[in-house]
Amino acid sequence: MLFLTLMLKLVFGLIALLVTVRLLGKKTLSQATSFDLVYMLVLGGILAQSIYDTRVTLFHLISAIAVWGLMVYGIQVVVRQKEHARTTIKGSPAMLFVDGKMQVQSFIDTNMEVEQFRSLLREQNIFCLENVELAILETSGRLSVITKGEPIQKLSYLLVNTGEYVEKDLGQLQDKEETRKVLQEAGYDNVRDIFCALWSSEYGLYLVPYPESEHKKNPAE
Repeated sequence: MLFLTLMLKLVFGLIALLVTVRLLGKKTLSQATSFDLVYMLVLGGILAQSIYDTRVTLFHLISAIAVWGLMVYGIQVVVRQKEHARTTIKGSPAMLFVDGKMQVQSFIDTNMEVEQFRSLLREQNIFCLENVELAILETSGRLSVITKGEPIQKLSYLLVNTGEYVEKDLGQLQDKEETRKVLQEAGYDNVRDIFCALWSSEYGLYLVPYPESEHKKNPAE
């Protein structure tokens, strides 16, 4: 009896996975949003907990899958028909670069780190922020980029990140005091006023300050 119950759970579990994939639509995994991944993980958790737990009957499993599937399907219907619901649940693309300028507030709102952004750029063979004309963070987490200028195949070094010196990259170029002087020459006495600063042999210093409302008041370190 236990063997039969286990087999039935596996069969209905497979059917549930097939139905969920159909609800997800004809997307590749890279196109799935965080919401899509969450409800797939929850479904996997339901199956994993129920298959070997003898206290969970086949009826319980079918009921849980049916309720979860109906909720997911209902949400999918709503997000297809209502723009506000779609952006609230699945999010919307974020403009990280516009007209060659870094949009600091978008980086803050999306919790996108400068080093993480540079890593995504390097995956597309872009090594300098000066070569970025437009960058959009898609809801799937992928980065869409339009470049400008002649691409430079040389690494740039992150000197300041979110108002703090980056010791790792500083050590490859100059010490903190030398960097402080370079920033002062650029008009910034307080490192905490700077969202990011990079250095490349081709372009020199690339500096992006915080928006005026985000300026820090602590003295430079």
